[in-house]
Amino acid sequence: FEQGRRRIAPEAVTKLEAAFDEDERAQARGEAPRTQAVVGDDPAVPASYRTQEAIDFYLQPVPEGVWSNEVTVRSNRLARMYEPGTWVTRVSPTPLLMVVAANDTVTLTDTGLAAFEQALEPKRLQLIPGGHFDPYTTEFDQASTGALDWFRRHLS
Repeated sequence: FEQGRRRIAPEAVTKLEAAFDEDERAQARGEAPRTQAVVGDDPAVPASYRTQEAIDFYLQPVPEGVWSNEVTVRSNRLARMYEPGTWVTRVSPTPLLMVVAANDTVTLTDTGLAAFEQALEPKRLQLIPGGHFDPYTTEFDQASTGALDWFRRHLS
């Protein structure tokens, strides 16, 4: 929720919520779910993410038909309400590994670190340099090695 709150300028929230409401009313009338771009840098075109990090990742070349820059408006509404940090203290005693990118602008680093601080033991933080997608790309070896070590220790 905090991430969604920070992504949207306060003066744009009313318009955004109205679009969410209209999408729900349209679906109640039997219309297809409305969609919007996942990423985009044109402020006139609704998009879920506008950071350069997200744009670069999602709009990288992929084979035709593999992925399109489109998501339902309802998915956006649900993502805006999503608050996993609320539940972090309830994970215990299940071992928790959090992989957090140090300069994440998609899943904000500070909210991830705050959730980790609230989590109960056993827990481990794997802090990865870079941004949101780096644990899957340039820092995959570090992220996956940390995860494998954690799982071997706690699931063996």
